[in-house]
Amino acid sequence: MSTLRARGRGADRGGPLLEFAAIFPILLITAVVAVEAFLAFVAAERLESAARAGARVAGTQELGGAEAEARAALPTWLDDATVTAAANDSAGFYVEVSHPLPIVFSAAGFDLTLTRRVDMPDV
Repeated sequence: MSTLRARGRGADRGGPLLEFAAIFPILLITAVVAVEAFLAFVAAERLESAARAGARVAGTQELGGAEAEARAALPTWLDDATVTAAANDSAGFYVEVSHPLPIVFSAAGFDLTLTRRVDMPDV
């Protein structure tokens, strides 16, 4: 009877729980990094699109509504992005849109900024 008991559940004595406790932080960090990487790629695409929309307006209507158009093209979760519109060196205009990273877990303390710039000739 004692050999059956040793082979049953009592023989584990919490081994799987300890294995889970050791692996869980690694899985959690992997998930957090994956979410941040995904949002960084999406943010890069959205910043590029907003800069392109602002540069299109700057190229056709001068600098008047370029910044406002770029801001309007940004999603609400990127509202704190910095938008700059000015003349470039080749007699045209540029719109630059920047946002700090990380997006979700800002307590990480990284000092990274994602920036997209689009130049447009004066037409």
